[in-house]
Amino acid sequence: MKPNQIAIVLSCSDREEESIQLAQRLDLPLVSSREELTAECKFYIAYGAEGLSLCMTGKAAPGPVRVDFSDPRLQYRIGDATKSQGIVKAVGLKGSKHPAILDATAGMGKDAFLLASLGCRVHMLERSAVVHALLEDGLQRARVDLDKHSIVSRLSLEHGEFGADLQCDSKVDVIYLDPMFPDRTKSARVKKNMFVLQKLLAGEQQNEKLLVQALNCARKRVVVKRAKTAPHLTAITPDIEFKGSSSRYDVYLTSKGASD
Repeated sequence: MKPNQIAIVLSCSDREEESIQLAQRLDLPLVSSREELTAECKFYIAYGAEGLSLCMTGKAAPGPVRVDFSDPRLQYRIGDATKSQGIVKAVGLKGSKHPAILDATAGMGKDAFLLASLGCRVHMLERSAVVHALLEDGLQRARVDLDKHSIVSRLSLEHGEFGADLQCDSKVDVIYLDPMFPDRTKSARVKKNMFVLQKLLAGEQQNEKLLVQALNCARKRVVVKRAKTAPHLTAITPDIEFKGSSSRYDVYLTSKGASD
């Protein structure tokens, strides 16, 4: 995303200092209102009563996107027979086993939060500075929520790119990948959060390298989330597949993980 295509809007006066600091940290322009956005600006970020939001511009733009760990759909996933869900089986969570997980493409953090709710320690890595800022804001809000404090304590966040230069001296048990979305053949619009992130991050992720790099770093397994009918991430065939109604989890066991 080019710098002139995204800005920070100073929309909430009691968070003016935070907006200024964020603009400096992300090296993005700061404007007083949406009316000051240039024609080239496709997105803007703003603090509001419900936290930091990412918005698209234009008449047909969807509503604001924010990290919300109180989202009813996420809470339903946590409470609805969680341990039978494909993601839980895919990462190898059973009984007293709580693998240490690196979510190398954290996105909006929902899967990481779900796994942390089940006792796993999850380190989230996010390459986009904008998405990282949204995640950081969501975590800060969740920390003051007594119902979520213990879950958030098992989550950590880092701004960085998963790649060959990643230090793998202390390998994690599982590396979880939810890579950028494949081209869609259907005309129906995807969910709002995914649609906005697709537009924001289009062309930034190199999916082909992710799996090989992850296999070199994971101690037990690599889990790749895909759309149910999507092709495998690379020509490497997964050892196990767990299919849900719309998603599929491809599991690649490392040599050590194969015996677990």
